[in-house]
Amino acid sequence: MSEPRSRFLAGSPRLHYLEWNPRGRRTIIFLHGNSANAWWWQWVAECMPPRFRLVALDQRGHGDSEWVNPPAYKPEDYAGDLRRFIAATCDCELPLVVGHSMGGIGVLAFAERYPDRACGAVVVDVAVTSSRMRDRYLRRLRALPTVVYPDLDTARARFRLMPNEGGIPAERLSAIAERSLAPAAKSGYTLKFDRESFFGGDGLHVMETIGKLALPTLLVRAGRSRIMTQEAAEAAAASNPRVELVVIPDAHHHVLLEKPQELARVIAGFAERFEG
Repeated sequence: MSEPRSRFLAGSPRLHYLEWNPRGRRTIIFLHGNSANAWWWQWVAECMPPRFRLVALDQRGHGDSEWVNPPAYKPEDYAGDLRRFIAATCDCELPLVVGHSMGGIGVLAFAERYPDRACGAVVVDVAVTSSRMRDRYLRRLRALPTVVYPDLDTARARFRLMPNEGGIPAERLSAIAERSLAPAAKSGYTLKFDRESFFGGDGLHVMETIGKLALPTLLVRAGRSRIMTQEAAEAAAASNPRVELVVIPDAHHHVLLEKPQELARVIAGFAERFEG
């Protein structure tokens, strides 16, 4: 597959996105997780059938998309961006929307609010946990200092995922690090996302939202994930007849980096249901 085109959608905020196969029949839109960016989806995109138009969006405050001031990083904000993006770039076609982790939360918020704007949704390894657990996690993140690395080599060497799990090829991590860094304000390099995106507030009861969805939805759990437990995933799928569950064995939370071929196969299989 050829390199993606890098494009921007004007508006507030200005959104950057990557596009593969612009003449593909069905559009699939990918949303990344917190502190990530559109390039995290490149290996999944490379494994997808060429008949699909693929778009990976840099969400507000991430990658090369505009930061928002005052900060507005709630699930409904991401859902509104996705609605605007679809209206501007998908003509009359209903796309399939896919989100990993925080991106999956945005997809759920979108599916709840705008079920007539997509043909289906794929939600990959989201945290189906209590608000108390999420609050504790966010407090820990808030306590972390903003790190500025003196040079690119140091930044690449110290780059880590959250959670920091194994199974991802070193060259893939290095490529992700390269795409996730930007020059700091004065000198050195820092990660290319707005830290305020951590603290926008969850504002979404995941289990309750899944139970109310009218849009056909596929939940994808990474089999070795500590973020989405098997028990929680099964309970979520059982709460709504429109929701199905697929488990990718031996995969950790960052399944899009660890097992892109398997994830692409699952997404493509679900997307085929809407072709015709």
